[in-house]
Amino acid sequence: MLVLLVIALTIIAPTVFVYFLVIKGTDRYEPEPFWLLTLTFLWGAVVATMTAIVGNAIGEGAVSAALGAGDEALVRASTASFVAPLVEETTKGFGLLVLWLFSSLWLRELDGALDGAIYGGVIGLGFTLTEDVLYVASAGAQGGAEAFTGLFILRTVLSGLGHASFTAMTGLGVGIAAETSNGLVKLIAPIGGWMAAVGLHFVHNFLVSFMFAGGAGIGIKLLVFWTFDLLFFVLIVCLAVRDRSIVMRGLVDEVGRLLHPKELQRTTSYWMLMPFWNFFSLSNGQGYGQSRKKQLALVELAFLKHRRRRGERGHDLDRDEHALRGEIHQYNQQNVFIGPR
Repeated sequence: MLVLLVIALTIIAPTVFVYFLVIKGTDRYEPEPFWLLTLTFLWGAVVATMTAIVGNAIGEGAVSAALGAGDEALVRASTASFVAPLVEETTKGFGLLVLWLFSSLWLRELDGALDGAIYGGVIGLGFTLTEDVLYVASAGAQGGAEAFTGLFILRTVLSGLGHASFTAMTGLGVGIAAETSNGLVKLIAPIGGWMAAVGLHFVHNFLVSFMFAGGAGIGIKLLVFWTFDLLFFVLIVCLAVRDRSIVMRGLVDEVGRLLHPKELQRTTSYWMLMPFWNFFSLSNGQGYGQSRKKQLALVELAFLKHRRRRGERGHDLDRDEHALRGEIHQYNQQNVFIGPR
C-alpha cells in the first residue's frame, strides 16, 4: 500500500500543481504571496483532510446506527451526501477564518472577495491532493492498475477542481467580510459563503451517489463536475473584472502625476485577464522586472485608496501611502515605463 501511495502522489501532485498555476494566474492585479498560498494549500492537504477523515468516520458511524449496518452501500452514499459536505467544508473553511484573523492583525493579505475565492480554491486543491492520493491508491490495491488509472483520470484529471470550486464559496464570503466595515455583513457573509459551499458539495455528492451511480451515469457525472468548475471560473473572472474597476478608479486621477495614460491603459486592460499577456506586454518595453514592480506598486496604491473610500483611517495607512508614492516616484526618476513607450 505504501508503494501505491507514493506512486499516486507522484502522478497526482503535478496535475494538482497545474490547477494551482491556473488559479494563481487569474490573480492579476494584486497577486497573493506564494508562501501564503503554500500554507493555505498545506492546510487543505494536511489539517483539513486529516480532521475531515475523523469527522466523516464519526458521521458514518452515526448514519450506520440510524439506518442499520445491513446496507453498506446506502450508508456510504448517505455519508457522502449528508455528512461529508458539512464536515469537509467546515474543516476547509476554518482555515479561511484563521487566515482572516491573521490578515486582520498583521498580514494584510486578505483584501477582498477575489483574494478570498483564490485562497478558498487553493485550500480545496490541497484537500483534493490528499483525498485523491488516498482514493486512487486504495483503488489500485483493490482493483489493480486498471482501477488505479481509471480513478486517477476520473477524479484528478477530469474533476480535480471540485473541492476548489466548493471552498471558493466560503472564501468569497470571508473575502467580502474582510473588505467591509458593516458588522452585520461581516457576520453574515462568511456563514452565507459556507452554506453555499456545503450546498454545492451536497448537490454534487447527492447526484453522484444516488441519481447517477454506476458506470452508466459517468457522462452526467462529468457534466456535473464541469458545471461547477465553469461556475468557479466565471466567479473568478467576475471578481477579477471588479478588481480592474477598483484599479481604474484608484489610478485615473494619478495620470500625469504618477503614471502615463499608456501605463494606465496597459494596467487596466481587459487583456490582463489572459494568461501571459501582461508578461509579454511588459517584456516588449524596458524589461519585465522593473516594469512589473512599478505596476504592482501602482495597483497597491489603488487598493489602498479603495480602503480609504471604505472608511479606513489611521497612521499605518498614511505611512503606507507615502511609501508607495515615494517608490513609484523613484521608478519614474529611473525612467521605468510600463510596457513599450
